[in-house]
Amino acid sequence: MGVLLVQQAQKVARGLFFIGMQVYEFSHFHHLGLGYTTNLFSQTFYTLTGFHGAHVTLGVIWLGTVLIQAFRGKLPPEKAMNLEIAALYWHFVDVVWIVLFTVIYLLV
Repeated sequence: MGVLLVQQAQKVARGLFFIGMQVYEFSHFHHLGLGYTTNLFSQTFYTLTGFHGAHVTLGVIWLGTVLIQAFRGKLPPEKAMNLEIAALYWHFVDVVWIVLFTVIYLLV
């Protein structure tokens, strides 16, 4: 159970860090004059990364609830499906970010 708590806490912390960096990036770009309506690239950038950030936020909330359940000892093997589905969702969000990062940050 200790490994589960550490790994879940790390996932939640990394997700919160990602959200914080996205907020910083959005505000930094906005102060530089790159708003949502500046051009097609900015609309595409804010829409794609914003939707991804929303999904990361949902994932952090979900993983946080699983972490709390595990910490309280209320995550027996019979309820492991919630953990499995949350992990699959989190990995899907990771794969989407790899694609978005490649397309938006590396290819443009």
